[in-house]
Amino acid sequence: MSRLAARLSTRLAAGLTALAVLLVGAGCAAVTPLEAPEVQVTRLELLEPMPGSLEQRFAVGLRVINPNNRGITVDGLDFELDLNDRRLARGVSNQRFELPRLGEAETTVVVTTSVLDILRQALELGQRRAAPMDYRLRGRLHLGSGFVRSIPFDYRGALTN
Repeated sequence: MSRLAARLSTRLAAGLTALAVLLVGAGCAAVTPLEAPEVQVTRLELLEPMPGSLEQRFAVGLRVINPNNRGITVDGLDFELDLNDRRLARGVSNQRFELPRLGEAETTVVVTTSVLDILRQALELGQRRAAPMDYRLRGRLHLGSGFVRSIPFDYRGALTN
């Protein structure tokens, strides 16, 4: 009986090891890394300031392009927007949207910046004349579920009239 028990024990251990290897392999295949999305500024609209406020609000239109072969549910995002290599604003949104596989979605985020930052940008724009405004948008898309909780992005582009 002890030989039979030892043989069964060895086979059981080998079977459990093989099962564990298969489960870990399947789990790793399901958690393939997501490629960073491309997030572009599509619109920058000055909003009406509050009387006496030292802040300025903007509506920033964003286009989010998903290069992945699976859809993504975005629960929110946070980002910093630099204009002509100077920080213009920081934005956050808890607006949920669906990003289709190999597709795109648009969203608008209201951001706030100081009047001082606006004046700096205005002075620089006056010197640049009709040249395009370079921007950098970096931040994270926040996901609601799964192993991956956020996807970072960093995109540079130019705003033209």
